[in-house]
Amino acid sequence: MNGKEKISVKALRVVERIARNEVEKVRCGWPPICSGIGHQPKRPKRKEN
Repeated sequence: MNGKEKISVKALRVVERIARNEVEKVRCGWPPICSGIGHQPKRPKRKEN
């Protein structure tokens, strides 16, 4: 292997690791993506003057 091939292999490994970490974060991450939809606090009632 020459220098360019070594750099390419290392770059591919880094990209693979980043992609795997992102998939794991999305799959098992906290907070879940939909948590903002589930939590809707009660809004205060408007006072009529």
